[in-house]
Amino acid sequence: MEKSKTPTPSNNLGFDNKVDSGKKRTINPDGSFNIIRKNNFWQEFSLFRLAITCKWRIYWIIVLSVYLILNFLFAFIYYNIGAENISGITGNNCNQFWQCFFFSLQTFTTVGYGGLHPLGMITNAVAGFEAFLGLMTFALATGTLYGRFSRPEAKIKYSNNVVVSPYGNEGKALMFMLCNNSKGNLVELSAKINFSWVDIDVHGNSLRKFEVLHLELDKISMLALTWTIVHEINEESPVYKFTPEDYIKKDVEIFILITAYDDTFAQIVHSRSSYTATEIIYGAKFKRAFYTNDDGLQVLDVSNIGEYEKV
Repeated sequence: MEKSKTPTPSNNLGFDNKVDSGKKRTINPDGSFNIIRKNNFWQEFSLFRLAITCKWRIYWIIVLSVYLILNFLFAFIYYNIGAENISGITGNNCNQFWQCFFFSLQTFTTVGYGGLHPLGMITNAVAGFEAFLGLMTFALATGTLYGRFSRPEAKIKYSNNVVVSPYGNEGKALMFMLCNNSKGNLVELSAKINFSWVDIDVHGNSLRKFEVLHLELDKISMLALTWTIVHEINEESPVYKFTPEDYIKKDVEIFILITAYDDTFAQIVHSRSSYTATEIIYGAKFKRAFYTNDDGLQVLDVSNIGEYEKV
């Protein structure tokens, strides 16, 4: 009896090979996983990870919200202790509260203009604790802000589609295009493409298979212009007998894994993306995304990455 073939580690992406009806793509085009995790919130929650990975808009909303909430809290404490315990506060109750709030701002930031200062043991103790809390809060905010700026990230732009183009002498190839979407330099790039499709096993059950595609070129020294990654569809290719309809029928998903060295950060960076069957264009070729100007310099138009024409 022929033994079942065990996938090699290079073929295994860590995804399930069982087929569920209605399942969406596993990896989104931006590289994020299309997976919902169910777990205890506090076991997974990390304030540092949230501050580093969230969008800039969310980051500033969190920082300003924490800053205002803490100062309103201490203003409420000072007001309830007694506005008379802060020298320099005058006016009615509403005005006294706002003066307590601005005193809190000065204490929290350790500015201390001198117009307002605490009186008595309790007020001085609260002000001392607030100054300590303010120093720690700004230290954390500074650390996360630096972490956001210093975190290396491979900003690679992928073509919106994969194309199946004529290749060689009456052959064809599966290919997609990418470029560096930032002004930094990426060198020593390597690509790994894993092709996934649904097949029927000997028992008639649907099974998702994974196969690493052989590439015409899986490494380049630098990414100054564009890189068109090509998989020749020959007899050894898992898509050799695929028709245009088979890509949809077999629920094809192509996983892209790119590794590079970023000169700016002097670190290795990674990028991932994927294509589904609906993003595969059969019988097309990519247009050239760069040209030479009148000064003899090559111009890369990043907005044209992935434009194609039918052949």
